Amino acid sequence: MSLFRRSRFLFWAIRELSQKYTKSLLVGIVLGFGLMIGLYTLYPFIQTLTLTHIDRIGYIGEFTPSTLPINIQEKLSFGLTTITSDGSSLPGIASTWEATDSGKQYTFHLKTGLLWHTGKPVKAHDLNYNIRSVTFQPINDTTIVATLQNAYSPFVTLVSKPIFQSNLTGFGPYKINAIRLKGDKIAYMLLVSATKAKLPTVEYRFYKTETQAVTAYKLGEIDQIEGLTSIESSLTTWKNTKITEQVNKNRFIAVYFNLKDSLLREKSLRQALSYAVPSNSSDRVYSPISPLSWAYTNTTKHYDYDMQQATKLFDATKIATNSGELTITTFSQYLSLAQDIAKSWNALGLKTNIRVENVVPQDYQVLLSAQDIPIDPDQYIFWHSTQGNTNITGLASAKIDKLLEDGRMEQNQQKRKAIYVDFQKRLVDELPAYFLYYPKSYTVSRISP
Repeated sequence: MSLFRRSRFLFWAIRELSQKYTKSLLVGIVLGFGLMIGLYTLYPFIQTLTLTHIDRIGYIGEFTPSTLPINIQEKLSFGLTTITSDGSSLPGIASTWEATDSGKQYTFHLKTGLLWHTGKPVKAHDLNYNIRSVTFQPINDTTIVATLQNAYSPFVTLVSKPIFQSNLTGFGPYKINAIRLKGDKIAYMLLVSATKAKLPTVEYRFYKTETQAVTAYKLGEIDQIEGLTSIESSLTTWKNTKITEQVNKNRFIAVYFNLKDSLLREKSLRQALSYAVPSNSSDRVYSPISPLSWAYTNTTKHYDYDMQQATKLFDATKIATNSGELTITTFSQYLSLAQDIAKSWNALGLKTNIRVENVVPQDYQVLLSAQDIPIDPDQYIFWHSTQGNTNITGLASAKIDKLLEDGRMEQNQQKRKAIYVDFQKRLVDELPAYFLYYPKSYTVSRISP
């Protein structure tokens, strides 16, 4: 009975107080709700003022969880091997490995003590590589054997691809704290340290175009943009901004010749056209293999701008080209360069037109475009005569085919280098493409005032 009386007294007391202070209570509720909304809205800004440093980076391009740029993947996980800037292989998950059966079998011995971000140990049966014509067989928790259908010396570069479990769970220095998708594309990612090391938190926002990324930077949504291909004038004077220029030596711009075209199958004409390409960069390319690679050589033939030599070679082919006409196919970002080349070729005496496309057409004569350079010097898919879809010039050379076949089977790096030095010399001499320059990219960063 006593409990009933106390409850009734409390009810009447609350009722009397609420009636007496109704206005104050309503104001308090509204203010509290407003404060809660305000704190939620301002949380990202407040977070930047805390002691935890956040790198807010803008990335250009549309990516799904399975196609993230490799430099982001490597923050979250890594592969059986890691690859240095010159293309050499170093330990990753695997501390050691050996190739047997003439390069058709690789045995990898895993490091111990590695943990997934879930806290579980990394074991051989967790590794989920899916590579065509390769089977993986765990022998025990720390040993896995890869069996190839055919010998393939670049195989150790394939298994440098970072390994993940579901939800991009890896065992790298970072783990995903938050992720937002727009459809199947990633719009936002927040990475935090997965170890006891005090690593800065990294926030990635993804933009479809460079213009969108620059706008986001100016609005303060991000503090850095990586990989811009050009810099708009307003950024050069934007307050507290630093612009860093890099030459990308893992990508080149080139003029590709369609060797199936009746004019361009004549090598002397390709030589004349190459000598007549105006010099437009000090970062010239003389080989399809990166100058950073262990297999690179600078002893290939050079076709530096020389209108006198171009005219001499062109005159020798004039009977075949009297009524000839060329069309350069390119993309909008290379239009200015295409115009310079067309102007020079017109001055040489060969009427040249320009066509701007969004994709590479099947029937091009001359293509001005860019190409990423593989980490390994193996370029079988680009130049071997059997590769109809990717050998876009239609090159068919028995000697170059043989070098490409031997290069991907040879296990000894010094012998491989000798093969690829020969390959580079022969390819440049054959001129299925005229290599122009390594493109520049720019990083825009906000600096403290």
